[in-house]
Amino acid sequence: MEIRCRKCNCTHNTGSSCRAKAVKICKDTAECVTFNRDAAKQEVIVRNGNLFNATKDLSKRNTRNVPLTCSATNCLFNKRENCIANGILVTEDGASCATFTEH
Repeated sequence: MEIRCRKCNCTHNTGSSCRAKAVKICKDTAECVTFNRDAAKQEVIVRNGNLFNATKDLSKRNTRNVPLTCSATNCLFNKRENCIANGILVTEDGASCATFTEH
């Protein structure tokens, strides 16, 4: 599963890929609760789709097997609190899961 993350100031974010050993998505808000702010990293504000210009190594893919638990029971990709999507994207606004699709 590929986990792309636009929260550039997260300790787990390297080149817009999540390097956490496990990821958890919250039930009520579909936010990434694994997000951990790193004061040493500067948050990149993305406007008009310029994420590609704002971060290095964005094109490097990270397709590791990462346990991704999801408590959003109304998400199409949630099967017994496990995400079955091919990949997810965590947005910069509130660290929410952009792959969340209500069923």
